Amino acid sequence: MYRTFAARNIRCIGELKFQDLARINLIAGTNGVGKTTLLEALFLHCGAYNPELALRVNAFRGIEAIEIKPAAFGGTPWDSLFRNFDSTSTVELVGEDDVSGWRRVKLSVVRDPRGLAEVGELLVTSGQTAQAGSYLSSATAQVLRLETSVNRRKKLKHYLIVDHSGIHRVPMPPPPPFPAHFLSDRVRIPPIEEADRFGKVDLMGKQELLVQALRVVEPRLRRLATIVVGGVPTVHGELEGVPRLVPLPIMGDGLVRLARYLATIANCQSGVVLIDEVENGLHYSILRKVWRAIGEVAREFNAQIFATTHSRECIRAAHEAFCEFGRYEFRLFRLERNEEEVRAVGYDKDTLEAALEMGLEVR
Repeated sequence: MYRTFAARNIRCIGELKFQDLARINLIAGTNGVGKTTLLEALFLHCGAYNPELALRVNAFRGIEAIEIKPAAFGGTPWDSLFRNFDSTSTVELVGEDDVSGWRRVKLSVVRDPRGLAEVGELLVTSGQTAQAGSYLSSATAQVLRLETSVNRRKKLKHYLIVDHSGIHRVPMPPPPPFPAHFLSDRVRIPPIEEADRFGKVDLMGKQELLVQALRVVEPRLRRLATIVVGGVPTVHGELEGVPRLVPLPIMGDGLVRLARYLATIANCQSGVVLIDEVENGLHYSILRKVWRAIGEVAREFNAQIFATTHSRECIRAAHEAFCEFGRYEFRLFRLERNEEEVRAVGYDKDTLEAALEMGLEVR
């Protein structure tokens, strides 16, 4: 789990630091202050060595993948990742977690001759000779460098190259230090992937844990099952008093949403789950039970949660739910913009309790 995290020069964030992170971290703040950007920064940092994630994060905002043609743009395909679209700057992400310790990830666009020559050599070494020749002779190719430092000693460099022949990664990045999943309303999870996640929970013998948690939304739920209809696996549920299995989506958006959260957490053992606008589709009256379910499953699978919200009811429900736990594994952070800078104001248990009682703005 992350204990600290800092992001610099990414999208709307100049510099933002977090201390004393908890198992469950809820991020509040006004529109455009950087809540989703923070989740994207964490996702990039979790990936550690994979520069291709710099292209994937746009999908979290509903920007569909497009065919990249270097000659068609004047800048780089990842310009929007850099603060104020300034691709001459460097994105820097620094975090300390229980798995890999201290880790810094830096993203920068390669333009200098020495850096470009190094990339060409890597392409040749990796057997991509044709791409190297094309790249070295093309002024329209774009190169993104990802440099990772672990515990202030080891430095690894990985590159993402976009040219007329496609997208290339050199060298191939190793697996990340731990799993991470990003959940957003703007990204639809394919049914086969959702069924796969529920199937893995079943194989672990943990389905009953999820079913009990989902009864918060649907008390009649007895079990879950994956049924293949028309060649597509779909998660169904058995409801008390209903003679046949019912597809999960027919049971309502609230159940689907909570089921997706819990199945994702269960598939992220000792990892990180990032949830954008966590309260969407959930009635305020059940939010307290929802947070309790999220907390119990996160603890069971040793996962850490970062979620964003605009809702005061969501914040209060989370606080009350975790007050009922044996340990208060919850932390609220409110992002505030001061002129051009964004800062994170943290609320521990007592501070948040006082703010809610006094009616202070914490969203």
